[in-house]
Parts: sequence; structure tokens; C-alpha cells
Amino acid sequence: MVARVRRNVKVLLLEDNEHLGEVGEVVDVRPGFARNFLFPNGVACPVTPEALQRVERAREHAKKARAEKARKVADLAKLLEGLSLTLEERASEEGHLFGSVGAAAIAAALHDRKLEVDERMIALESPLKELGIYNVPVRLDADNAVEIRVWIVEPSSAASQ
Repeated sequence: MVARVRRNVKVLLLEDNEHLGEVGEVVDVRPGFARNFLFPNGVACPVTPEALQRVERAREHAKKARAEKARKVADLAKLLEGLSLTLEERASEEGHLFGSVGAAAIAAALHDRKLEVDERMIALESPLKELGIYNVPVRLDADNAVEIRVWIVEPSSAASQ
């Protein structure tokens, strides 16, 4: 009886896979697994010089994009650090607002100052419903957050007339 030789094939991963590795890695897998699952689902491709070059270009492009995004986040963090924002809202004599100030209102006020902050980046636990001074966290990305100070005051009597 002839012993069966188990041969693996080398494939280039096109997607992250928790069991195999990350994008761009060359891994050994069984031929049937590659032929029946990895190739048809676009998870991997055969190792060829062209495929290696394509993945390397994609890696470089992604690296540049991440660096550019990190630079933009750092610039925005510098602009937002220590920022104080004043919002005028009508309130009762006890200081309760007639309505509330939410993330959308804060994002709009930042937009008026030419700062591009999406309302989803503003991490309010609940809308602000009273006059006062609040420290509001702004999540710029998964790793960076800054706090801005939001003052909610009543409109001055001259402005309301």
C-alpha cells in the first residue's frame, strides 16, 4: 500500500480571517479547503507574483490612508482641545430648558465655527436639559477623545427683542 502524501497549497489571504491570519499573509491550507471555500468566497487567491504585488499596493494605499486620517484627527483634536462653546436657550425661572440640547445642536454649533464634527462623535449620555456648564466628550476615533466645555445660557434680553 502506498502512503498518501498530504500536500498543502500556499494561498494569499485577501481578507482577515481569525483562523488563518490577516490580509496579505501567505498561509498553507489543504487543497480542498482552498478550492471549495477560500477561492469561491474571495477570502484568498493562489500565490502569484501579480497577486503579491496587488496586495502590497493595497497595503501601502491603506497605510497612507490611515496616516492621513490620523493627521486629520490630530489636527481636529488640537482645534477642539480647550474649546468653549456657548449656546443660548430659553429656560424657566428654575433653570430648566424649554426643550433640550442634544448632540445635533452641539454639532451644529461646531459646524458654525467651521469645525467638521459629526453628531455621532459627540458622546452625550442624555440631552442637556438645564442651564449650566457641561464638559462634553467628543470621540474623534476609537483611540482619541477630547472634552469641550458647553455653556448653556439664557438669551440676553437685547437679543430676544
